[in-house]
Amino acid sequence: MSDEPAVEERPRPSRRTLILLVAPIVVIMTMGLVASAFTPTLATKHPLLMIALDARNRFLVLARHVDLVPFVIVAVLRRSFSDPLFYLLGRFYGDNALRWLQKKGGAGDLVPFTEKLFKRAGYPMVFAFPGAIVCALAGQTGMSPVGFMVTNLAGTLTAVFAVRRFSSTIASPVEGLLGFFSRHIVATTAVSVGLVLLSVVLNRFQDKLDLDLDELEGGTSDVEEGVEADGDAGVGGDRLHGEHDAGHE
Repeated sequence: MSDEPAVEERPRPSRRTLILLVAPIVVIMTMGLVASAFTPTLATKHPLLMIALDARNRFLVLARHVDLVPFVIVAVLRRSFSDPLFYLLGRFYGDNALRWLQKKGGAGDLVPFTEKLFKRAGYPMVFAFPGAIVCALAGQTGMSPVGFMVTNLAGTLTAVFAVRRFSSTIASPVEGLLGFFSRHIVATTAVSVGLVLLSVVLNRFQDKLDLDLDELEGGTSDVEEGVEADGDAGVGGDRLHGEHDAGHE
């Protein structure tokens, strides 16, 4: 039995606290959009900046020429930066945070499945798949903050080294792609920017950019509030963690 207080007994944070949690997530999502839009230019000319903006696996593979030490430091910090924020969302808002992330992150039916797995293997999932939902589950279920951070950082460090090693095994095709970007940098960047803008417009039309903070705040404690908070939801763009997902793609 966990000695953590039940979800309904946890004091509800102020709106200011909620904004302080969500605002960095919005900034992180925006950074990811910038990295995706300018991938050809960043990958060939500023790879360290690229992984500082977004350290998903595909960007780490493209940044194979960055020296190991800055590569590891920047990648680990970038990948793990938002995880405590999702942990706190889960801890403060409980089940309502999970439903909010489910609607906004596009995880859909994966969330109930993830919840079932997490009950059986919480720490292994934090180690191997530290996505938004998993981190929120860690907070929602009362996982120790210290245990969460140590496991999260260990898993992130392991993943970064694994991707670095993997990028060496596929060096030839990666070099070919980087060469293609370099030869056609204007055209490839224009196409990349266009695709990202199109995705933003489509998400806007589908109301997937509305953060609906009232919905997140409502229904964290009891059934009546849950009914009041039940309504249409949007998304937090680029799946709220870039991939989330079960981990960092």
